[in-house]
Amino acid sequence: MHITLLLTSSDKSSIRLPSANLHLFQSMLYSILPPELAGTLHDEGFDSEGRKMKLFAMSWPIAASRPQFGEGTVIFPLPIKLVISTPLNDLAAGFSGGALSAGTLRIGNNTVTCSKVKTERHMIFSDKMTITTLSPITCYKTIERNGRKYTKYFSPNDEEFQSSIYTNLLRKFKLLHPNEIISNWNFSITPLGKVRERVSMFEKGGLFPIKGWWGDFRLEGNKELLQAAIDCGLGSKNSSGWGCITKGDVRP
Repeated sequence: MHITLLLTSSDKSSIRLPSANLHLFQSMLYSILPPELAGTLHDEGFDSEGRKMKLFAMSWPIAASRPQFGEGTVIFPLPIKLVISTPLNDLAAGFSGGALSAGTLRIGNNTVTCSKVKTERHMIFSDKMTITTLSPITCYKTIERNGRKYTKYFSPNDEEFQSSIYTNLLRKFKLLHPNEIISNWNFSITPLGKVRERVSMFEKGGLFPIKGWWGDFRLEGNKELLQAAIDCGLGSKNSSGWGCITKGDVRP
C-alpha cells in the first residue's frame, strides 16, 4: 500500500527546515500512529535474523516547487507530498487515519495540516517491472580496518549492490511470509539511463551522511519478491527516507 499525505498550511506558503531534515519527517510519521504501535515499531520493529526491520519506507518530501537551499537550511514551498509504502494494513491505517485526525502536525519548528490522503495498492503480476525512486536506494556494509570502523556504500556498478539488495529483500519477504518455501529464486536490479548519487545528512545522536542512488531501475525476479519490493522499499534504512519506490508509470 502507498499512502500519500498532502501537507499544507492555511497561513503560510512554505516551511523552513535544517538541511538535515529527514529525521523530522520520520518523527512526524511516528507521532501520528497509535502510541502503542508507534512505540513497538520504533523500539523493536520486526526481528529478522537479529536485524530490526520497520517494514515501511518513506519518500523524500515532494514540494510544490523547487526547494530553496541556504546556509544549513532549506525552504520547502507548500503543499508538500510525503509518500509512505507498507504491506501492513494496521500501519497503513495508522498513517492515513492518524494524519487526517491529528489536526496539527509538527515538522521541526513548523506546524502543518494534512488536507488529503491518497491510498493506492500497486499489485505486481509479472516477473519484470520498471521502478522509479521516491527516495534514493542505499546499501552498504561496515568494514573494520586498523581498529576503526567505516561504512562502504555500494553503487549500481558494484556486484555487491545487487546481492545486498536481494539479501535484504529476502529478509523482508520471510517476515511477511514465514511459511513460504523459497527455492531457486532469482533477482536482478539494473539502472535505466543515468542514475544519480545522492547524499543526505541524517540526525541520530549526531549528524552522519548516508549515500544512495536516485533514478529509474529495471527489476526482474519472482513476482512475490517484486511485490515485497514495491511495498516495503529496496535496500536499507527505508523508514529513514531511503529506498521508497513506485512503479515506473505511477508517480505521486
